[in-house]
Amino acid sequence: MVKITFNGESVPIATVEELGASLDRFDKESRFELWASVPNGPSMSMLRNGSYAWLMYLRFNGDAGFVSQGDVAKAGDTSYTLGNGQVDKYPLSWCIDLELCYQAIAYFFVNEGARPAWIAWQE
Repeated sequence: MVKITFNGESVPIATVEELGASLDRFDKESRFELWASVPNGPSMSMLRNGSYAWLMYLRFNGDAGFVSQGDVAKAGDTSYTLGNGQVDKYPLSWCIDLELCYQAIAYFFVNEGARPAWIAWQE
């Protein structure tokens, strides 16, 4: 079972169809923090600020993990609002297409925590 948390609130989701409907609702928000987590296992996070979004994959609690790798030549950073209201800045070079982020979250959900190999990751 994969647990979904949106802006710090647990969202009960049992099927991929429910996940799809929830992702459609989440997409209406321009800024958010989304987590998908397997109990005692891996987690994936998506941070979004408008058209910018990136992913983080953690193999286990306390792992330094991986971040998505977008255009490495893209300079600068942008701010993201976490579920607890904290605002952090991260590099634009980590950003990937929004649709790829949603597909990666769905892949993680369906495959019970597997890291999508078709996303470019940096450790």
